[in-house]
Amino acid sequence: MDSITKTRRNRVDSSARPPDFYKPKKGKGSLAMGGVAVGGKKKPIDFDDLRNHGIKCPELRERLQSKAIDYQAVDKVLEEFSKHDKLSVEQFETLAEMVEKAHQLHRENNLLEAEKLYTEVLKSDPLDWDCLCNLAKICFGMGNYVKAKDLFERAIVVRPEREKTMYYLAQVLYNLKEHDQSKLLFEQVVQGYKGEITGESCDQGTYHNSVAMLGLIHQEVMGKLDVAESMYAVVLNEDPSHVLALDHRCALRQLQGRKTEAAREHVQVLELDPTHAKKLCPYLDSLFPQDSECLHPMKPIEERLEQCKEQFAEGAKKRGHFKQALSRLSSFLCH
Repeated sequence: MDSITKTRRNRVDSSARPPDFYKPKKGKGSLAMGGVAVGGKKKPIDFDDLRNHGIKCPELRERLQSKAIDYQAVDKVLEEFSKHDKLSVEQFETLAEMVEKAHQLHRENNLLEAEKLYTEVLKSDPLDWDCLCNLAKICFGMGNYVKAKDLFERAIVVRPEREKTMYYLAQVLYNLKEHDQSKLLFEQVVQGYKGEITGESCDQGTYHNSVAMLGLIHQEVMGKLDVAESMYAVVLNEDPSHVLALDHRCALRQLQGRKTEAAREHVQVLELDPTHAKKLCPYLDSLFPQDSECLHPMKPIEERLEQCKEQFAEGAKKRGHFKQALSRLSSFLCH
């Protein structure tokens, strides 16, 4: 086995799985209910099969028990073991080179080409953790939240100890307006950072982002402005320049009627992050609430077309008459 394969199989942060993932072992099993429906009944999940593929089962059980993910996500991964196990060493080496190329394209912001390569790798090895996560991030950035959710859930099953993946999934769920589940995941990232649950603790930046997002959920969804204020204070006491917490607090100030203070703080946000104007911004949303008189109510396109059906028909008739007149005129001029 050459150095490329060894390196790829033994990396911690960028490896799809630990080295023993590639060598399934035989063993008698600990089973848990959940899993694939067979003949109307649930087939138990074989945690030994997962363990023998290098998946950390204590962390996975904790993710399932806390409802961070459901059993369907585990089923999807189990179904892909057979395809993964059939890959030869040479095929792994080829896929490793493709992944490295995809990473380079991703770093160069060539997202469409990176997306193609990540997708191609996952067709051969649907359990490549690198590709699952990075393709999910691209899908998230493009607004394809449903696909991003599926990919991140699979990634959590493959590497359940990676709490940062739960943060990314929580962001996806927030954008899908699955706020309860999003809140649950952000809370687990915070608990993991504090050592209260099992897993690889995330970095401080991800912890701060999670607290800031929890503040936004309390603020926008639950209407608990005082709780949101205290959460932003936790982050800003440790990092006074944290853009996410500052921006969310600007929206809070606007809701509190402290409009001048909110505007002044948002100038600080733009100075800290010049690209902020291109991103979703709760403060700007707070300036134009859905019930604002500045906004016109949007009707479904089908309803608007139905209301304009007669005008469309009349316009089509007039265009037909006009074309006929032009045709006759053209014939007349030619003769």
